[in-house]
Amino acid sequence: MNNSVRITNLKLRNYRNHRELSIIPKKDIIVIYGKNGSGKTNILESISLLNSNGGFRNANLSDLIHENHLGPLELFGANFQIKLDSDIYSVGLGLKKKGEDLIKIINIDSMRTNTSNLNNKISFFWVVPRMSHLLQNTPMERRAFIDMMIGSVDKSYSERLQEYRKLKKERLKILKNKNFKNHEKWLDIIEQRICSSGLIICDSRRTFLKSLNKRLKVINDKTESLILELNGTLDKVLLEKPALFVEEFFIQKLKENRFKDSISGRTNFSANKTDLVIYDLKKRKEVKNFSTGEQKLIIISIILSFIEFIKTSKSEKLIFLLDDIFSYLDSNYISRLLQELSKLNIQTWITDVRADWISNSPMLKNIIHKINIGDKHFKVPNIKI
Repeated sequence: MNNSVRITNLKLRNYRNHRELSIIPKKDIIVIYGKNGSGKTNILESISLLNSNGGFRNANLSDLIHENHLGPLELFGANFQIKLDSDIYSVGLGLKKKGEDLIKIINIDSMRTNTSNLNNKISFFWVVPRMSHLLQNTPMERRAFIDMMIGSVDKSYSERLQEYRKLKKERLKILKNKNFKNHEKWLDIIEQRICSSGLIICDSRRTFLKSLNKRLKVINDKTESLILELNGTLDKVLLEKPALFVEEFFIQKLKENRFKDSISGRTNFSANKTDLVIYDLKKRKEVKNFSTGEQKLIIISIILSFIEFIKTSKSEKLIFLLDDIFSYLDSNYISRLLQELSKLNIQTWITDVRADWISNSPMLKNIIHKINIGDKHFKVPNIKI
């Protein structure tokens, strides 16, 4: 896998609790450690904002500004030097007033652009603490987890998802009109497109999970009996019926639900009405009933399976962000995860409270750049942003 993308310099100014901070990574795996509340996660969040409008916290943009910053917005920002193959890009992230609201602005080599243009060059995959409780979270969060894995290695899938959501919004906009029956021909066209995109999305998810299941069997003896499944109505019909039948079934459901959807303001039958379910075939039960520690091991195992998948895929340029996920994990699991990431040549940014597990392993010392967030060396005055 050729994955030559690196953040070679990161600078923050008036970003959350960081007045001024600069990091120049020296190795592919960067572990930022320190006390809770010291701003470790804020650093990873700034990187995630290059990929997503609200970052992995889905934050209000006004919350990104240092609470004591009363100066102009030009003195707020995050700057990144990014090496992509043999090219080096200067990427700036800032905020701008638009009426009463704030909007995010991104510059590449001083030229204004948007998140999607940057995403054509780089993908990001992140794991944050709430994902440790993924199995107790909502179906939407579990779908998002699958979609993020697929989308980080397949840009066309992310584009398909975006198109699907736009089509659903367009259909609901028509259905809000009391006279929507006068637009049946246009609704027929949109619903056909929703069906086509939705079935491709369902099939992509199913194919991806099939690949993950295959790899889970060989991760370790604790995961060989695990199986990941989708339990949506559309997913089940796809398994049991030919494609033509499923297409007609989907379109018919959309037509039947027009009045219901017009009242509720949402699409009641959809490719996004599915959920990820994980079973342990030996124990004959869902893993959502397992302990917190066991569930965390399962999520890490899924990530390891995903890494194995990346090895065989024509992957996009990818950066990993792992925020405080190592509590409850023994050192063997941590070492294996980091070794696999190192083999893949993926730059990985990690936060942890203590990071003492690095000192206990000569191998990890060789592949990790360890940064104490409390070290004044990284609090650099007079940064030009």
